Amino acid sequence: MTRRGFAIARCASCGFAFAPAVGAADAARLYAEDDFFFAGKPEAAKRSWYDVLWARKRLFYLARLDRIAAFGRPARVLDIGCAGGYLMRAARARGWLVEGVEPSPAMRERTRAGLECPVYASVEEARASGARFDCVMMFEVIEHLENPIAALRAVRELLNPNGLLALSTPNCDAPGALAGEPLDIWFVPPIHVSFFNHATLVRCVGQAGFTPLASAGLEGFAGVLAGEVRLPRWLSAALAPIRRGKRLLPHGAIGKWIERRYAGRLGLYQRRDPAGIARADVLELYARRVD
Repeated sequence: MTRRGFAIARCASCGFAFAPAVGAADAARLYAEDDFFFAGKPEAAKRSWYDVLWARKRLFYLARLDRIAAFGRPARVLDIGCAGGYLMRAARARGWLVEGVEPSPAMRERTRAGLECPVYASVEEARASGARFDCVMMFEVIEHLENPIAALRAVRELLNPNGLLALSTPNCDAPGALAGEPLDIWFVPPIHVSFFNHATLVRCVGQAGFTPLASAGLEGFAGVLAGEVRLPRWLSAALAPIRRGKRLLPHGAIGKWIERRYAGRLGLYQRRDPAGIARADVLELYARRVD
C-alpha cells in the first residue's frame, strides 16, 4: 500500500512491514530537527506538542516503570528517545540512576539542564562513553528505525549481563491501524518506517539477542492521544444512543466529570491476554539480554 506518497511493503515470509524508500539519513535528519517536537512555533521553548502528549499518556508510562521494577529493580537506566526527560525524572524519583539518548538538540539540552545527567545524541555516542546499564527503555522508538535488528543489537551492547530491554511500538494489526483512526500512530512514513505486529516484534527482539519475558498491550491508546476518554463497555453502550457514534471528548461539566472518574483507570486500557494484545493499539515487550 501507499501512505503519504511512500510505498509500504510486507515480507511474504515473516510478515514484517516496512517503508523501503525512506533512507536512514533522511529519517535521522527529521528527528534531529526541532520542528519534529515544536512544529515551528515560536513559543516552543516553553511548551511543545510533546508536553501535551506526555500529560495524556503519563499514567501509561509510569505503569511501565512498575513493570520494569517487577523484573528486578534496576540501578542504572538508559531512556532512548528521552525527548524532554519526563520519564527519566519519574525513574529518578524511584532512586534509579538515569541517562538518556535524544537526537533533537533542543530537547537534549532541555533534558540535560533539567536533570543534570548525561544525554547522548545517539546510541553510538552512548556506547563510546563506556556506560553500561541494567535496563534500556525504548518506548515508541523502534518504529522509527530503518534496521531494527541491527539497532537492537547495538542496544544490547549497552546492557549489563542479564540486562532488561523494555520497549513499545504501535501494533499495525490493531483494528484502527489501516484507517488511522482516531489518531494515526501507525502507518505514517517518513516518521515511522518499520511496522510491527506482536509476532514480528517478538521475532525481531529474539534475532537481536534477547529472550522475551512478557508482552502486554494498550487498547484505546490512540484515542487517549487524541484527547478521548475510554469508558467501561456498559457505560459506552448506555451512552451510544445519545452520542450517535461521536467520540467522547471531555468538554463541558459532564465531560470533565467523566474524565476525572475514568481517565486514570488503567484497567480500561491494559491488556495481557493474547486476544487483548492482538487488538491493542500499542504493544509492549520486556526481554532479557542473552549471554
